[in-house]
Amino acid sequence: MKKIASTVFIVFTIFSNSQNYPKDFVSPLSIPISLSANYGELRKNHFHSGLDIKTQQRTGLSVLAAQEGYVSRINISAYGYGKAVYIDHPNGYTTVYGHLSELKGTIEERARQEQYKDKKYAVDFYLKPGEIPVKKGEIIALSGNTGGSGGPHLHFEVRDTKTEEVLNPFLFGFDIGDNIKPIISGIWIYPINDGEVNNKTNKIIVAEGGNYTVSGEIGFGVKAYDKQNGSNNLNGIYFIKTYVNGSLLSTFQADKHYFNETRLINASVDYTELLSKNSWIYRTYLLPGNTLQMYEQEVNRGIVKVEEGQIYTVKIEVGDFSGNITTRNFTMNGVTQKSFEKDKETLPTNDKYSVNLKKSYTFKQDGLSLDFEKGSFYESFIFDYKKLGVNKYLVHRSSVPIHKKYDMTLTPDWSNLDKSKADKYVIVRESNFGPLKKEYLDTSFENGKYKATPKDFGIFYLVLDESVPTINCPMLSKTEKIGNKLIFKIKDIGSGINTYDVFIDGKWILAEYEYKDNSLFISDLTKEGIEVGKHQVEVIVTDKVNNKSIYTSNFEKL
Repeated sequence: MKKIASTVFIVFTIFSNSQNYPKDFVSPLSIPISLSANYGELRKNHFHSGLDIKTQQRTGLSVLAAQEGYVSRINISAYGYGKAVYIDHPNGYTTVYGHLSELKGTIEERARQEQYKDKKYAVDFYLKPGEIPVKKGEIIALSGNTGGSGGPHLHFEVRDTKTEEVLNPFLFGFDIGDNIKPIISGIWIYPINDGEVNNKTNKIIVAEGGNYTVSGEIGFGVKAYDKQNGSNNLNGIYFIKTYVNGSLLSTFQADKHYFNETRLINASVDYTELLSKNSWIYRTYLLPGNTLQMYEQEVNRGIVKVEEGQIYTVKIEVGDFSGNITTRNFTMNGVTQKSFEKDKETLPTNDKYSVNLKKSYTFKQDGLSLDFEKGSFYESFIFDYKKLGVNKYLVHRSSVPIHKKYDMTLTPDWSNLDKSKADKYVIVRESNFGPLKKEYLDTSFENGKYKATPKDFGIFYLVLDESVPTINCPMLSKTEKIGNKLIFKIKDIGSGINTYDVFIDGKWILAEYEYKDNSLFISDLTKEGIEVGKHQVEVIVTDKVNNKSIYTSNFEKL
């Protein structure tokens, strides 16, 4: 990886953008920059919204403010970005720093003030302009591995302050030395609607220079990655351009997106391929409900309408921000579209089961009620439903993605439930396509009905959760004499951990929760006012149906 000065990133790109983005941000780290992920990379249910900067496989590196401004938001969570700081800058942009291990100075003091006020580790609050000013290059935090991080790194973003639109940091000069061309792992031809390729209605992978017969409507899919100098990580690509007979048909380019667009990733990739094979294939064409601004489709949403006897020369370019481009070429010959009977849906075709992507949709049957907002779907379809047993339902297919969470209300049949434990039941969702996955949904029980807001289709049923969270402290099980750190292991096998509180000598003490290793810990007892001597600790953990565990022990701080 090309070394970059600690005070400024070197700008190098052959691409121009209509907006004149400022190029005076500095690097958020004072080490040579290497990326483990870049902007727009494909992730589960979202596009990656920034740069993941490697921290040499360690935590505790100084994190610097990329420009002068003020701290506008502090968000601390066991999930997502973990400990995160947001800085608003006079130039109209906001920078975000995530997965931090420790906040510094006034920023930390302000966060702790909020945590102790709410008696919660997880806080998310906004600050007044100028309340905590920062200078360009000032140390604001230390790098870490908190939240949903898979290893030590700094997550760095740039946003439009006013609109909160997420922008590619490369547009601001945060560019990395790179002379490696993107890797194309595969190109596919997709028959759409009644289209065919080589007399088949399934997608086929193409070879460089190959020749194929097609009819009807045709789209394309691309599996590709990017690499930078000095790094083995396979990162996201910057653009895909599709040309047919020399004319630009479609463009995907990862410059910017809104957070309410990010789940459109499920319409932008082959979703069934992703679920069944964990394989990411970009669509170069738009599904009817895909409005992602990263796409610019010059013709017919990027779909080729094949004419008999016409020859189509196809060129697909995959490029990175530094101007490296990899190209694939093939040819398609238009033939007469066959007249054949497709396998008909065996489902009812009345209005009750017909889903129009442009409308809201409500379904009620067998005590199950589902409400989908307008804009929840990417294509129209026939809804698949079946009651599988008492309080168990098949709700369409997991292979069909949904853009928005929907409201589910279940009026239970009490014949196989214990009504005296009504508040301990949880709605569970199981996938019915690809690898089996099971998740406990956040469930409320009101007026005799269970409610949840799933974000996927699948099989749904009620499960009784009476399992209490487990709490143990290996260090106190061996000795009551400890140093300056206290670590507990907490876990729940049912609905999931909801609250966690630590009291020492009856006083609430700030403890950090790391779900990745089930740890709840106080890293500096002295900082929390615990002096040398004997003390009593109490830990209380509840799950999402209010099952509670309490752990108590004595210890002596040395």
